[in-house]
Amino acid sequence: MCEKAVGAVSGEIVGDTGKLALLEDFVVKLRKDVFTVDEMKRFLRRENPFATPVPMDFREQTVAKVERILLKRFGRKITVDPLPEILTEENLRKAAKFNFQPVFSLGDVLLALDKPKNWVAIPGKFFQWERNGKIASGSAIWPRGWYLADFTVGVDYDDGRQIFQNDRLSSLIEGLRKTGRVGKYDKTPMGSRFAIVPDSEWLLVFTELANELNFFTAKQVSLESFAAFNVIGNIYDKNRGKFNMWEWFADSFEDSYRLSGGSRGYGGLAYVDIDWDGCRDDIAGRPLVSFQ
Repeated sequence: MCEKAVGAVSGEIVGDTGKLALLEDFVVKLRKDVFTVDEMKRFLRRENPFATPVPMDFREQTVAKVERILLKRFGRKITVDPLPEILTEENLRKAAKFNFQPVFSLGDVLLALDKPKNWVAIPGKFFQWERNGKIASGSAIWPRGWYLADFTVGVDYDDGRQIFQNDRLSSLIEGLRKTGRVGKYDKTPMGSRFAIVPDSEWLLVFTELANELNFFTAKQVSLESFAAFNVIGNIYDKNRGKFNMWEWFADSFEDSYRLSGGSRGYGGLAYVDIDWDGCRDDIAGRPLVSFQ
């Protein structure tokens, strides 16, 4: 009876006879009080409530998870792009061992969305820098697409001795320091992602990460832009901007400077400042892998 009431592919209820037959089954089950919540929802959507749901594959599950996060944050359904083919279950499992998780940027669509009350906005001086040509035009927009973001939990500054919690990059960074390719201060732990020069040494970390995971190239990796840091913290990662530490960003400022910030004591997700690009300072960084 149920088979006659549904389309062969979509499960949509079709035809008057099919509707009556489905209604008859519905009433019988309703009287017996044997409906499940999912069956009731499918009936109200004019679908066959007794059809066996087709399980989503891994890629669909990943997309659905991100869309649920966006729905919860913005209170409306937002459709994201399909997951890139290279982001297989096996590759995402390898990335997770380094605390990387897939995230989706809405690009300029984000500008038109009503923001939640607790949304931390980019500060006005950032837009002033953009208008004055100090930073690149469009810097306030994180380009649309899929990324692997680093969800390693930060740490409060501790006189140079700090190291991120459960930091899986530590072994890669320690290897670079042991061979003299990445420097440090006296108090800097060998595996700490602090005190790495952004315009040269972080590139070596990107190469080691790409070689280790072996499903993207070092050219796909950068530090997070300030816009990316802000959006990831507002939508995906509740730990961003919650520690008294600074992070390097990918944004260049004029010729020889770049942006840094993120410290809790200065505004967290809203804090951005300027530092010399070749500076070895007690500032951390986060690799971001792009799949645009």
